[in-house]
Amino acid sequence: MTRIKFGCQLPQETDDFEKLAKIAERCERLGYDSVWAYDHLAPYWTRRSQAFECWTLLAAVAQRTKKIKLGSLVTNVNLRSPALLAKITSTLDNLSNGRLIVGLGTGDRMSRNELLSYGYRFANVDERLERLKETILILKAMWTQDRAFFEGKYNKLSGAINYPKPMQTPHPPIWVGGRHPKILEIIAEMADGWNYWGLERHMLEQCSKCLSDECARIGRNPAQITKSWTGSLSNLFKPGKRRSQIVEDVRRKLQSQTNDETRYFIASFGSRNVATDYEAFAEAVRSLE
Repeated sequence: MTRIKFGCQLPQETDDFEKLAKIAERCERLGYDSVWAYDHLAPYWTRRSQAFECWTLLAAVAQRTKKIKLGSLVTNVNLRSPALLAKITSTLDNLSNGRLIVGLGTGDRMSRNELLSYGYRFANVDERLERLKETILILKAMWTQDRAFFEGKYNKLSGAINYPKPMQTPHPPIWVGGRHPKILEIIAEMADGWNYWGLERHMLEQCSKCLSDECARIGRNPAQITKSWTGSLSNLFKPGKRRSQIVEDVRRKLQSQTNDETRYFIASFGSRNVATDYEAFAEAVRSLE
């Protein structure tokens, strides 16, 4: 069975880059497999709606780390043209010496006001799903082809050139986040990983079956797709709480929201920056092996 891997979502709702860089460095020392940035221009759940931009932040963190993977969890495909995103991701894969994981998503209703405030449209779900598919096709084309040609419903390329290519071959892994049945179909057909946020066990089982059934329909082995959990643990880390109890509480929460197919765990610690929290999460995940 594949080794369990784990990472953390950077608490980028801050104006202190040094804090984030030190968290990434700490995670690398603790043996974390990855650190991740979310793609919100003005995160709606924060007091001031402030945050560092996803891809700029990842590029800066790449220079402060050496081995840990860097990922977007997840990039909203409505914010950038797919061709520009291909250029951004190719650049970052080179800057990081091949450490990039590209997480993609369609955006949801919670990000509607954010998009509108920045002058973007908030399209219906069918359009957003189609844009996700076109984005994946364009990324793969521009990552691998000398000149990329594409004509879809929302995007068109006429011999687009993208050099330097990503360092990873055949290309950086693509993860897709979400639980919509049509998103699961896209994952089965086109993605290397599936990320889900804190689903209850019964919903996870339904989504996992949907993904497996779609893989069977198209003749793909579902084991080729990395299944990853993301969720908030901030409420489990309380001052004065015994380390052993924190580890046990984290382990129980992970078990309640995952299954045996989930081999990647990505924690959100909120704004906390306490070293023992990061150590406890690593210990809890390793106890699941």
